[in-house]
Amino acid sequence: MSEVKVSVIVTAHNYGKYLPQCLDSVIKQRFTDWEMIVVDDGSTDSTPVILNHYKNKYPEKIEVITTEGVGLAKACNTGIRASKGRYIIRLDADDYFDENILLIESYILDSDPNIHMVYPDYYRINKYGEIIDSYRLQKVNDEVKLLDRNPLAAGAMFRRECYDAIGGYSEELRYQEDYDFWIRFIDKFNVYNVNLPLMYYRKHDVSMSNNFEARMEARRYVKKKFVDKKQYYEGKNIIAVIPAMGLFRNREKLALKPLNGKPLIAYTIEEALKTELIDRVIVSTEDQEIAEVSKKFGAEVPFLRPVELARTSVPFDNVLRHMIEVFKEREEDVPDLIVQLQYFTPFRKEKHITEAIDTILLYNTDSVIGVVVDLTFHWKPDKYGLAPVGYQKRLLREDKNTIYKENGSIYVIKTKNLYKNSFLGSKVGHVEMSPKDSWKIEDEFSYWVAEKILEELS
Repeated sequence: MSEVKVSVIVTAHNYGKYLPQCLDSVIKQRFTDWEMIVVDDGSTDSTPVILNHYKNKYPEKIEVITTEGVGLAKACNTGIRASKGRYIIRLDADDYFDENILLIESYILDSDPNIHMVYPDYYRINKYGEIIDSYRLQKVNDEVKLLDRNPLAAGAMFRRECYDAIGGYSEELRYQEDYDFWIRFIDKFNVYNVNLPLMYYRKHDVSMSNNFEARMEARRYVKKKFVDKKQYYEGKNIIAVIPAMGLFRNREKLALKPLNGKPLIAYTIEEALKTELIDRVIVSTEDQEIAEVSKKFGAEVPFLRPVELARTSVPFDNVLRHMIEVFKEREEDVPDLIVQLQYFTPFRKEKHITEAIDTILLYNTDSVIGVVVDLTFHWKPDKYGLAPVGYQKRLLREDKNTIYKENGSIYVIKTKNLYKNSFLGSKVGHVEMSPKDSWKIEDEFSYWVAEKILEELS
């Protein structure tokens, strides 16, 4: 079996209409020492016919393997295990390469044995093949510490020996297999970004990335598995703090308002108590009634906060600093991490809290916040009326860059940051939540919607 330098692994499932452009982009490469392994994972469209044509036309360069709906991770592993290349690069059937990608990336790996993977910038194209924008990726470990978002798996060229060392793609995952692969890869090896757009990534509404709940569940699993393996919890003292003022914006005690027969604050207390990583669940309040109800549902209220700290104008980091000073005076353990949970976001669950703690430990950020994707268009007052904020071109929703909105449900901070200029610090991680899980009760309408949601869930 003769070796080639680069093996291109193409995974295909019912993307026949895009497949010729994908395959042609490999065939037209300026670099010629390559083979292409195409794994057709149970396609029922024109994919098999197209692959048969290309295989007959380029028998020395293309090998086709057929699998029966095994999923992306196993299809990738199947293709890579059948390959002969020293370097591996993946390509999905709906994307395509710039003609220079194999030449440039293989040269970088040839030139520096301390680089184990190289990945490019890319163009985003829509389902019609029109370029939406050019996407410049940040340099892992220089500009970004892989904070929750790995570069594209397609277009990244890595050494086969490194793939073998980490055991390939995890076949137990149906989603986020790329994310899992990247986390394990950068834990052992060095990666490098070449700031050239060398591939075309197609963004369209039938991509696997649109299955939000399954994607998020897989991501939480990947984080937890890695953090558990590294024992990052070892020796960490973690507490949850739930702030609850007696008067919320000069209205009734919202924390005690019944929601589906239970005080609003109880939902947050119960989820915090379910979180195994949390050592103590503390409600911070100046109100005796809120304190008694909170204790009834299992939370601690070790003291009532001073009235001067129970105003909306007081930053909550002041409240936390006061709490830490009380702990020191009482010679109680000072936590390493503080998880701040707002009681007016009742649909945030234990899984979100656990993921937030996993995230700060995994990426060693200063803090982690809960966010929700914001696809709306924002405007600001300008000289001639309104001017757009954050975008120049009005794109379709599926073509917009991702913008996150802080949802106020979860904040995880390192206690030591309370004594710095910003308690969130300069390195802020995030956990993405759905609009429902991010729902915030602020007025009668949002309260009514929350009741309707609970009625449907019950």
